[in-house]
Amino acid sequence: MCATALLLTTFVAAPARAQTPLVVGAVRDQRGVAVAGAAVLGHRGNQAPLRTTTDASGTFALAASGVDSVLVTCRYCGPAVASVRPGEPVVVIVERYEALAADSPSSADLESLPYAHVESALALRPFTLLQQSVDAYPGSRLSDRGLSPTGSLLVDDGAANYDIVDGTSPYELVPAQYERTTAMSDASNAYLYGDQAGGGIVNANPFGSDSNWQVGTLGSDAIARAQIGTDNLAAVLGSFSNDEESRQRADLSASFSPGAGQSLAFAAGSEQGRTFALGRSQYAGSFSFADATFADPQLANLYVSAVLDRGNYALGTGEDASIAAWSDSGLNLGVRSSGAVSAFADLGIRSSSGLYYQQYQPEEYYPLTVGANLTQTRADAGVNASGQAYDVTAGVGTFWIDYAGGASGVSQPAKAVLALPSIQAQLFPNQRWSVDLQDSGSFTLPTFVDEYAYSENVNAVEYERNALLAEALTYTDQARLRVSLEQATQRVAGASSGTITSLGLSAIWQVAPAIALRAWTMHVTDTVPAYGETTAYDGNMAPTVNAFWLTYDANRGIRLDAIYRRDLLDGAPFYHVDGDLSGPIGSGLRWYSGVEDRLRRTFLDVGLRFGGQ
Repeated sequence: MCATALLLTTFVAAPARAQTPLVVGAVRDQRGVAVAGAAVLGHRGNQAPLRTTTDASGTFALAASGVDSVLVTCRYCGPAVASVRPGEPVVVIVERYEALAADSPSSADLESLPYAHVESALALRPFTLLQQSVDAYPGSRLSDRGLSPTGSLLVDDGAANYDIVDGTSPYELVPAQYERTTAMSDASNAYLYGDQAGGGIVNANPFGSDSNWQVGTLGSDAIARAQIGTDNLAAVLGSFSNDEESRQRADLSASFSPGAGQSLAFAAGSEQGRTFALGRSQYAGSFSFADATFADPQLANLYVSAVLDRGNYALGTGEDASIAAWSDSGLNLGVRSSGAVSAFADLGIRSSSGLYYQQYQPEEYYPLTVGANLTQTRADAGVNASGQAYDVTAGVGTFWIDYAGGASGVSQPAKAVLALPSIQAQLFPNQRWSVDLQDSGSFTLPTFVDEYAYSENVNAVEYERNALLAEALTYTDQARLRVSLEQATQRVAGASSGTITSLGLSAIWQVAPAIALRAWTMHVTDTVPAYGETTAYDGNMAPTVNAFWLTYDANRGIRLDAIYRRDLLDGAPFYHVDGDLSGPIGSGLRWYSGVEDRLRRTFLDVGLRFGGQ
């Protein structure tokens, strides 16, 4: 509503000052988000209608007199008509079909879905493989098209979160209902990130575009979340616990404008969690980070970012225990040009250090102690060309890898240099058909434990090199239907060798304005043997994963989700049905109930949510 009020203030004087009659306005969806590229048709009685489209901020202008109404249409939206009053701006609210407009679960979906673990919600994205474990370690792992058994790279609130010491799952500490937005970039972007990005890149953020969102839920789980502040300065706290685990987290976010279009943003967060299991499955860990980013769009779109983080965990008890601790620091800078054909270049360095200790059984074996450092230097450059019928990005990333450290106090350095080319072409021969072609490289580095405890030659970096070829064909009627077919082949060589193939089909149908049906299936064949301590699904099993998701959403009224899905649990198929039901109580206040089959246990939660959809 604040954005709409500002828009009205901006436009209110425009018609009065203009010498030529001018109709100005803006198009927003049902959640107040600007709709860019919407077609606006101005009706003038018996005269020919006027046509224009909205800009990036969702605004439009029609230079003519006698316009009495406007018709707005857009892709994946219901049409909307608004009357025009002389001298007043026009605000048009369209109903956007979010199931079709978003590739990943939207913020409205995340608010409603019954999942206590954010990776379970993310895995509803088509062609995303979720591998879970009943043990705290290695936890859950997500992978774009099943291309990496070790999972994807998580970038949470701007900080890349992964454990180079022993590969602990980064999702293990995130409280339930904490993240507000999530999106996954596919593996063709690995040349921009490096290690672990061959399974895709998950971007998560605990802050949404609105100022506040609170949750209080009781039942099988106890969930609480509170956010205060504005879009420029905000804080959020969250807690999640049940009879098996407990997680807590707090984040701060601040942004400023030094002037001339420049921006300066800061973020910091800390999370901790534990499981209450016995023996080897007992787990406790924490992770903290701070990052800052400066951007100057008028100076070649320059950006400079820095990040610091630190994590640790303890697994098991007594003489059957292992501990790990690590810290990272990174600095990145880059430039971008503008235009239909643009260029980009980035330079970055990330330094990681860590310690691992494992107490062996039986007692006659000595404990394993690993201490190491890893420095990754990255330089990438590329070009993007976009037009009405295409969007092509080509780039290459070069990485200089430098390990130092070893086991039992013996230092054994190892170095490597890698170059990753990538090209991704999206072709739009018409408004209904599109083709996505990918040819890219990625790599997976050994963890410190892999490099110094399980490598046969510690003077070399025993990494995996991946080469991906992928295609996707999509059809849409631009209104209520989208169907996609994907095929991917990734060849792996190095520490382990083999081939991963993926074949999937997805369909999204907006049955009615309030009813959406999303379904997809994917079959993965993986002949790459597990390396070191990596816990992966059995490649000989050739897992099939799928989801069937029905949503009824009456636009801030009753919302219902019914979900059938097939994931992997400890490498085997896991079939389960989940769902939720919520409705309004008052302004911004909703009641909520959700049921989830998690790790072969049923969890039922009910509660209140304030400030959500």
